[in-house]
Amino acid sequence: MRKMLMAFCLVVPAAAFAQVDPCLSQSNTVEMNTCAKTAFDKDEKTLNETYQQLVKQITKPDQDGVRYGEVKKKLIEAQRAWVGFRKKDCDAVYTYNESGTIRDIEFLGCMRAHTEQRTKELKNFIVEK
Repeated sequence: MRKMLMAFCLVVPAAAFAQVDPCLSQSNTVEMNTCAKTAFDKDEKTLNETYQQLVKQITKPDQDGVRYGEVKKKLIEAQRAWVGFRKKDCDAVYTYNESGTIRDIEFLGCMRAHTEQRTKELKNFIVEK
């Protein structure tokens, strides 16, 4: 029973990830890596566009009790810290998987997950004032 439960715990997350990430359906590791890198680059571009849109939105004089200059400063600091966190977190994933051929895919999957989440957070920050 214990072995069945362990096998289930190992297979279900992989199967769920395979449904989400079409790169895992590629025929070999090189194609998977290329696909994952292309997908990450697209996500990174979306993140950067969203971030620039937000910075542009808050680049204005203070008004209605909002100190936009301070908001912008804090946002830039937060984004820099987040970039560092994302890299270190995904480096840990890479190191954990470094003996396997799927290490780059795991690393890029981690980077994509963080990037997609951060993009959502920044989009939620963008509001009309």
